[in-house]
Amino acid sequence: MLYNLYIMTDLYLKNDDNESASEKAHHTKAVEDSIALLQKYLTAEVAGRDLYTEQAKTLKDPILVQALKSFASTESGHIINIREKITELGGTPKSLNEIREAQKGVSEASHQVAAPLDMLRIDLKIEENAINDYTAGLEIIEDPGVRALIENNLAEEIHHSLYLSKRINEILETTKARIGAIKGIEKPGGKEASEIFKASVEVGEARLKRSWLEMSMSGLIAGMNVTFGIIASSYVAAATSPFVGINVAKILGALFFPIGFMFLMIGKSELFTENFLVPVSAVIAKRGKIKQLLKLWSLTLIGNMAGIFIFALVIAGSLNQIVPSFVVAHIHSMANNYMDRTPFVMVLSAIFAGWLITLMTWLLIASSGTLARIFIIWTVGFLIYLNSFSHIVVASSEILIAINTGSNISYLPWLYSYVPLTIIGNMIGGLFFVTILQYLQILHSTDAGSRDEGLVSSHQLNMAGSDGPGSKNFENVENIEDTL
Repeated sequence: MLYNLYIMTDLYLKNDDNESASEKAHHTKAVEDSIALLQKYLTAEVAGRDLYTEQAKTLKDPILVQALKSFASTESGHIINIREKITELGGTPKSLNEIREAQKGVSEASHQVAAPLDMLRIDLKIEENAINDYTAGLEIIEDPGVRALIENNLAEEIHHSLYLSKRINEILETTKARIGAIKGIEKPGGKEASEIFKASVEVGEARLKRSWLEMSMSGLIAGMNVTFGIIASSYVAAATSPFVGINVAKILGALFFPIGFMFLMIGKSELFTENFLVPVSAVIAKRGKIKQLLKLWSLTLIGNMAGIFIFALVIAGSLNQIVPSFVVAHIHSMANNYMDRTPFVMVLSAIFAGWLITLMTWLLIASSGTLARIFIIWTVGFLIYLNSFSHIVVASSEILIAINTGSNISYLPWLYSYVPLTIIGNMIGGLFFVTILQYLQILHSTDAGSRDEGLVSSHQLNMAGSDGPGSKNFENVENIEDTL
C-alpha cells in the first residue's frame, strides 16, 4: 500500500515538473517573440523619425514643417519607450547606427523627394504600414506591458495618418481648383464643335439613365413653369396694346416671355424639345440606347402636357380672380392664330421652334458665364414668342388655356391635328438642323485630316463606352448639367 502511494506521489511530482518546464518554455518563447517584434517596431520608428526630420528641413510651408517636427518628436518618444521595453524584457535594442546603415538606400531615396504632395503620400504610406504592423502585433502579443505600449503608439500613428490624409486632400483640391480655372479660360473663338458635342454626350448619357419617375416629374414641372412666361408676356402685351398698338405690344410681351425658360433652366426641369441634342448625342456616340431615348421623349412629353393641362385648369377655375380677363382674351387670340394655320404652316412654324430650342441647348453648352447664358435664353425665347413659332408645349399651353376658358377651340382638332404636326416639325428642326448637321460637321473635320484635340470620329465619341458612371468622363457631368 505504501509502495503504491510512493509511486503515485513520484508520478505527480514528475508531471508537475514537466508542466512547469513547458510553461517556462512557452514564457521564454513569448518573450523572445515580443523582443523580435519590438525590434521591428524600433527599426520602423527610427526610419520615420529621420524621414520627418529631413523633410522638415526642405519644406517652405511653416505649418507643414511644424507638423513634421511634431511627428518626429512623437516618433522619438516611441523609440525611447520601445528601447526601454526591450531592455526590460532582457533583450538588447539595436543601435541607431545599425538601423540607419541597414536602411541607408531606402532612406536616401525618400529624402530626395522634393514635391510636398509626393512627400506627404510617402509619409501616409509609412503611417499606414505602422498602423497595420501595430494592429497585427496586438493579435499575437499577450504581455500586458507590451500591449499597452503598442496601443499607445497605434493611437498616435492613426492621428498622424488622419492629418496627412487631410493635408493631401487640401493640396489636391487646391490643384484641382487651379486646373479648373485654367480650363475655364475660353480659347479664342470659343469651344470647338466637337468639344460641345462631347459634353452633350456626357450629359445625355446621365439623362438617359434616370428613372421613369425622375423623367416624368422633370417634364411635369417644366410644363407648369413655362406657362408663367406665357402669362407674363400676355399680360404685358394685352395691357400695352391700347396705347402702343398690337405690333409694339407684341415686342414688349416678347421681352417677358423668356421668364418661363429661365425657370426651366435654373430649376433643372425639361421640355420635350430640349432632349433633341444631349440624349441623341449619347445614342449617336453609342453611350445610350434608342429605347432609352424613346422612353425619355415619351415621359418628358407626357409630363409637359400634364403640367400645362393642370395650369390651364387652375387658370380656368380662377378666371378674373387671379388672371385678369383681358390677359385670357389675349391668350385666346394667340391660340386661334395657332389653330387657324394650314398643316404646312403648322409644320414649318414648328421646325423653326424646334430649331431654336435645340440651338439654345447647343449654345448654352458652348458658352461660359451666367450673363452669356441668360442672354442666350432671352434671345431664343424672344424670337419664339415674337414670331409665334409653334412650340409643342408653349403653344399647347395657350391652346389648352383657351379651350378651358370658353373659346371656340375644342380638344379634338388640337389633339389629332395640331399636336402631331407640331411634334413632327419640332423634331425636324431640332434633330436635323442642329444635332445631325453639327455631327456631320465634326465628321467632315475628322475626315479632312484635322488633328485638333476636340475633333473626333464616331468611334472616338464612344469614349470607352464600357466605362461606367465612375469613370473620369463623368467627373464634370454635373457641372455641364448646370449649364443647361
